[in-house]
Amino acid sequence: MAAGRKQLASSAAVAAALVAMLVLVAAAAAQDCGVSRDTMNKCLSYCSSGGNADACCGPLTNGANLDCLCKNYWGKLQYYPSLANCANKIKSRCGISKSC
Repeated sequence: MAAGRKQLASSAAVAAALVAMLVLVAAAAAQDCGVSRDTMNKCLSYCSSGGNADACCGPLTNGANLDCLCKNYWGKLQYYPSLANCANKIKSRCGISKSC
């Protein structure tokens, strides 16, 4: 029984590390599209805990290259449902009409 819990805890840690790595890589790469790491953090906070949506929406609607984001990241997000849901939530809340 203890071995099963240990394996489950190990699997959860690996999954958390992979998600963290994905977010960090996406944050670093998204800067090429005019989205800072700070903006990414604010948008993820908005999705996960209802953080300040304006802190996310402002930079996205006033400087982000949406064509670049769509071309380089939208397809990849579809493999990570929680991140895809976050992107859709932000798109709706920020009034972004761009379709990827």
